[in-house]
Amino acid sequence: MNRIIENKKLSGEISGITSKSYAHRAIFCAAIAKGKSIIEISDLSKDIEASINVIKSLGVEVIKKDNKFYINPSKIYKSPVTFDVNESGTTLRFLLPIVATLGLDAKIIRRGSLINRTNSVYFHEFPKHGVDIYEKGDMIFVSGKLKDYNFTLPANISSQFVSGFMIASGFYGEDFNIKITTERESKPYIDMTIDIMRKFGSCVIEKKRGYICRGKFKAIDYVVEKDWSNALFFLASGVKVKGLDKNSKQGDRKAIEIFRDLGYENILKDEFQFKRVKDPKKKIIIDAKNMPDAVPILSVLAAASNTETEVINIKRLKLKESDRVKSTVEMLNNLGVDVNLREESFSFSGIEKFKSAKIDSHKDHRIAMASSIAATFAEGPIIINNSDCVEKSYKNFFKDFKSLGGISNVL
Repeated sequence: MNRIIENKKLSGEISGITSKSYAHRAIFCAAIAKGKSIIEISDLSKDIEASINVIKSLGVEVIKKDNKFYINPSKIYKSPVTFDVNESGTTLRFLLPIVATLGLDAKIIRRGSLINRTNSVYFHEFPKHGVDIYEKGDMIFVSGKLKDYNFTLPANISSQFVSGFMIASGFYGEDFNIKITTERESKPYIDMTIDIMRKFGSCVIEKKRGYICRGKFKAIDYVVEKDWSNALFFLASGVKVKGLDKNSKQGDRKAIEIFRDLGYENILKDEFQFKRVKDPKKKIIIDAKNMPDAVPILSVLAAASNTETEVINIKRLKLKESDRVKSTVEMLNNLGVDVNLREESFSFSGIEKFKSAKIDSHKDHRIAMASSIAATFAEGPIIINNSDCVEKSYKNFFKDFKSLGGISNVL
C-alpha cells in the first residue's frame, strides 16, 4: 500500500501506545510462569500478536477481556509443534531457547524479511548443549533438550539472543550462567529483560562479563508501560504524548537528549511535548549503539535543523527490518539531504526545507513513520511506498496522524 502525506504541521495530543519490547517480554515470562498472570496491553501490533499466537501454539491458555490478557501456562507443553512467528524477530529469538529448554520438537515458520535475519548465535550454541537446529527455506527446525546451562555467547550481534536465554531460565529455576564474550550492544534491552524477570520473581545477577539467572517465574498482574520508540515520531513533530514513564529503562527514552542538543526542550511538567527554544549545537552525535530504532526519526529531526550531524556505531543497523543504514541514507537523500556514508558512520548537514519526494520504506516500519513526519517539514507532499508496514509496531499510526491534523491518503 502506497500513501501520500501532505506537508501539514501536526498539533494536539495523543496517548503513548504500549511498549512492544516490554509486551513481548511479559507475554513469554507469563507463558512459562507458575500460575495465571494478567497482562494488560492497551495497544496491539502485528509483532505483539505474533508472540500471543506463539504461546497459544505452545498450549498456553490465553483469554482476552478488553485490554487484559489472562495467561494460564500449560501443565504439558505440546510436542511436536508448529509455530508461525510472522515477521517478528523478537518473537522468534525469545521462542527458540524456550523451545530448547522445554525439549520440544518444533517447526518455526518465518515470513518476510525475517527469513534473512541472522540467528547464528543459537545455531552455534544449541548443538553444544544437546539441541539440533537447522533451517530450510522459511522454516527453522529444533529438536532435543538443553543440557548444561552454562552458555557462552557474543552480545554484539543482537541483545535478543542474551535476553532469550535469560527468559528461558524462568521455567525450571535452575541457574543459567551466561558468559558474554563481546561488548554488549543495545544493553538497555537486556536491562528491560532483567526488569521484567525480577517482576516475575526471578533473580538476575549482573557480572562484568555476563549474568546469572536464578529462580522460577511466578504469575503476576502487570500493566505494560508506554512505548518511547514510537512516541518519538510524534514528539519530533511537536505534539504532546501522554503516559510516558520518565524513569523507563527503555533505551529510546535517551533520545530526548538529542532533542535537547537540537535546541528542543520539554515544555510540560508531568507529560512530554517538545518545542525548539534555542539554536542547536553546531555539531551533534547520534550513537546508534543503544537506540537503533530511534535513528530514522532522529536523523529526520537533525536534518531539519541548522547543524552538522554524525550517526555512529551503525553496523547493527544493517540487521534490522531493512538495512537501516541504506534505507535511512536513501530517505535523507530523497528529501534533499547530502549524506556522507562511511563504514562505521554517516554524516550530513541540515537543510531549511525537505524536498517533496517519493520514498521507499523497504517495508521497515521505522522508515515509513519517519518519512511521514518528514512530510511535516517538507515543501510539498511525500509519497511512501509500502506504508502499511507501520502495523508491525504501530497499527493506528495513520489514525493518530490524522487526529493530529495530518493529511494522509492511500494511493
